[in-house]
Amino acid sequence: MSHYPGDEFDDVLEAPRRQGVHRTKGAVETGRRGIGGVIIAAAIVVILVAAALFIVPKLLGTSAATGPSASSGSSAPASAKGSGTPTPTPTPSSTPTPTQSAPAQADKTLAVGVYNATSTAGLGNRAAAAARNAGWTVAAVGNWTGSPVSSSVVFYKDPSQKASAQALAADLGIATVLQAQQLGYPLAVVAGPGYAG
Repeated sequence: MSHYPGDEFDDVLEAPRRQGVHRTKGAVETGRRGIGGVIIAAAIVVILVAAALFIVPKLLGTSAATGPSASSGSSAPASAKGSGTPTPTPTPSSTPTPTQSAPAQADKTLAVGVYNATSTAGLGNRAAAAARNAGWTVAAVGNWTGSPVSSSVVFYKDPSQKASAQALAADLGIATVLQAQQLGYPLAVVAGPGYAG
């Protein structure tokens, strides 16, 4: 075995003083437990939020849909209580009540523009004559300059005119009814390919 001459590092104090950053085993374990606690607390919060957002509304929605609760002593319909689903109240009459309101009536006094969207000469005039014979007020007849159509269409300008547009389409044998707010007239008939008149 070789002997080396002694130096200052060979003399170790019995209670050495540590220098620099040294962590003891207890401090490291305490830090790990602190982070673990934070992670567990965050997981619990996520679970509670998910339950509040998804599970509780489903439970409340199911109980509200099954009927009024026994604690409500009111006989008001469910729609007045805010459940969103109206419940009809029984009536003492023996005659049945209608479940739907009367359909909106067609207004044949609305101005109608009739347009030919094909290369067939006189098709717009034939469609206009059919509309007039059905009692409609035809204000203009011309050639269609809008987007090409693959079949005949009745357009209406305002949602309140939809029933009139449907009646006009039925009178002319046209299956398609669409809303177009940029129309010049309240109703417009576009006689497209296949229009029989």
